[in-house]
Amino acid sequence: MAPWEDFDSIFRFNKNFVYDGKIIEQILSNRRALENQLFVDRLLGLLGVKSVTKLYPPRSNADLRSLVQNIVSSSFPSHQKQAVIYYILKDCRAANDAAAQFANKCRLPEKYRLFIDGLWHLDKLEFRRALENLTEPSLIPTFPDEILYVLSLSQLPKHDDSLVLAYYLSASPPLASEKVRNAFFDTLCRSSISEAFYFTRSHGEAHRRSYLERLILFVHKTGGGPTRSRRAMELINLPLDSKEEQWFEEVLLHGNAKTLQGAKDTVIMRRLATGKMQELTTELESLGGKRIDGLNWDDLKQSMRHTQPFPPSGTT
Repeated sequence: MAPWEDFDSIFRFNKNFVYDGKIIEQILSNRRALENQLFVDRLLGLLGVKSVTKLYPPRSNADLRSLVQNIVSSSFPSHQKQAVIYYILKDCRAANDAAAQFANKCRLPEKYRLFIDGLWHLDKLEFRRALENLTEPSLIPTFPDEILYVLSLSQLPKHDDSLVLAYYLSASPPLASEKVRNAFFDTLCRSSISEAFYFTRSHGEAHRRSYLERLILFVHKTGGGPTRSRRAMELINLPLDSKEEQWFEEVLLHGNAKTLQGAKDTVIMRRLATGKMQELTTELESLGGKRIDGLNWDDLKQSMRHTQPFPPSGTT
């Protein structure tokens, strides 16, 4: 057995070391916040460790010894096992920087340290510090979709959409699952309706339509106020092609957005903005609405229909 594989050698600073109760509670709380899977859970699973959530966090010295034994007995390369032990030692904050000493003794490559530092900070919900490590150019992106998804969880403390976009541009995650695609698209929607729209055009027709529907739903589910108004105006003024125009009205009049507040108003506003007030459907014709400053939709529709464009310059 190599010295780095021996528990008493790894924990020579305190062979009877146990995790502090507050640290255990923080780890369990963070696991719940990250939808019941930490990144260290993924690492341990890759090493073939069974019953990960029972072994980590360890509740006693015997549990900690069992966890380390499961790691060192894995068939994976030494550096990968050392990297996971390095993660465990980072939890031992009062141990005189035991993690750094262990990494130096094992000559753990810098790229492994950067990667583990990043995952450790992710598991601690310290996202900005995590990205300082995970966006290092020398790193080959690992768990890129999973990292992007966690960064996209807007309900988490210290959430920042700019970090999601920064990681996406740095790591180019494949967006392999619908869950990840939707979480990232929602981030784009929060950031910019126009940017989210142009993102839809980088996909095939089926995904384009699905994304456009999600964009429309996102705007109409925004709470009332200046943010909703701004997003609605961005939506109404998007440069839709003929196919997108058709999808737009279908979603608002007959699709999943038809029961949302302001759905028909959005169609009318889009028609007004594009000057397409002819051949309105019965449901749009019947849309009047309350009067504001003496006007409602009926007045605006009639005004548009009776407004003739000026003839082009030079014509008679």
